[in-house]
Amino acid sequence: MEADAHIHRKRSWVATIVTLFVLALLGLFASRILYYADLIRSGEIDSRTLDFTQSFSTSSTLASQAIVDGAFDLTTTDDPSLGKTSAPIVIVEFADFGCPYSQESSYVVRELALKYPDSIQFIYRDFPLTELHPIAQKAAEAGECADDQGKFWEYHDKLYQNQNSLTEDRLVEFAESLNMNVFQFESCMKSGRYTAEVLEDYQAGIEAGVRGTPTFFINGNRIPGSIPADIFEALIQSVLNRQE
Repeated sequence: MEADAHIHRKRSWVATIVTLFVLALLGLFASRILYYADLIRSGEIDSRTLDFTQSFSTSSTLASQAIVDGAFDLTTTDDPSLGKTSAPIVIVEFADFGCPYSQESSYVVRELALKYPDSIQFIYRDFPLTELHPIAQKAAEAGECADDQGKFWEYHDKLYQNQNSLTEDRLVEFAESLNMNVFQFESCMKSGRYTAEVLEDYQAGIEAGVRGTPTFFINGNRIPGSIPADIFEALIQSVLNRQE
């Protein structure tokens, strides 16, 4: 009996330690989220303290360039977007269709945009890292050509789903598979209609401190890297709660 009681006390002690450890982790997570949300709300985020660059494709040609801190107005009206323009949270993403971390983030952001249609405006901007993904510029232009036919998001998904087999021929095949006007799509691609616009996105990103993909701007505040879904949603919830 005494041995059983000893074992029971030991198990209770271990369970208590585990419970306290879990509570401590939850408390740390909650405090971290609140800290991030306050910085986003006040516009005081220091990008050096808030990043997820373990999931980030870095541009070797830009990595050594100085980065200016602060908030940036990168909202546009000519780039693909989801949600209301009057939404209290504006998320601008600079992404590359060839980047595996942009692919990872694409699912997270689309889900959040659908879940919070009145609270989030999501804007997609191009940042092709051609030194890493040679097809990236053409893929970005193809996305713009798809947008001409009101098919950007379907095409966006198709590119990410087939990221490892992107070629110029397949860019056309994807358009055909989505029942787009292939002649119009090919004419758009061959004309280079959107080459300059994609490069304008790229330049705007550089000036705002984008050095790789994906890079997010939440209400103008830069966060590099693929933000985990739980942190992303917690940030959104915290910002919304503070605006009530």
